Order: sequence, then C-alpha cells, then structure tokens
Amino acid sequence: MQPARVEKGHEAEQIREQAWVWAQRGVVLATVFGAGLFVGWQLWGQAAALQEKVEELTERTQSLVKERDTERSKVTLVERDKKELERQLDVVKTKLAASRGAEAAQ
Repeated sequence: MQPARVEKGHEAEQIREQAWVWAQRGVVLATVFGAGLFVGWQLWGQAAALQEKVEELTERTQSLVKERDTERSKVTLVERDKKELERQLDVVKTKLAASRGAEAAQ
C-alpha cells in the first residue's frame, strides 16, 4: 500500500504545524526549566535563612571575642596587682626580719 499523494501546499502546512508544535514544546520546557531554576535560587541559592544565621553567629562571635579580651585585661590587671602585693610583702618581710634581728641583738 502506497501512501496517498499529498499536495505540496498541504505538505508545507504539515511541516509548519510540526515546527509550531515543537516550538511550543520547547518554549514550555524552557519555561518550566527556568521557573525551576528561579525557585531553586530563591529557596536555596541565596539561602536567606542561612545568611541570617551567619550574621547572628558572627555578632555572637564578635561579642564573645570582646568579652574574652575584657576578661584577659582583667586577668592582666590582677596579675600586675598580685606581683605588686608580693613585692610589698617581700619588703615587709625584710623589714620584719631586720627589726627582729635588731631586737635579738639588743
């Protein structure tokens, strides 16, 4: 069985129709793919929730660093005061030993 002969005008119309169908499918596919990329970017690409958490943790870290530095400076001041008091205690011990030695000599 041979296919029926198709007129040239009718054949051109079928080709245009097929091209139009494939163009529509391509546009729909591109639209769906583009929408998927856009939604994915909005939900996960920019990661708004994670950016907020990063900012929060950065602020907390900076706060803890400042607190640590404050505590270190307090420790430094206490150590300085301790050394000064130890020096004064040594002076008092020396004077006490000298006065005891003077009393023992009398």
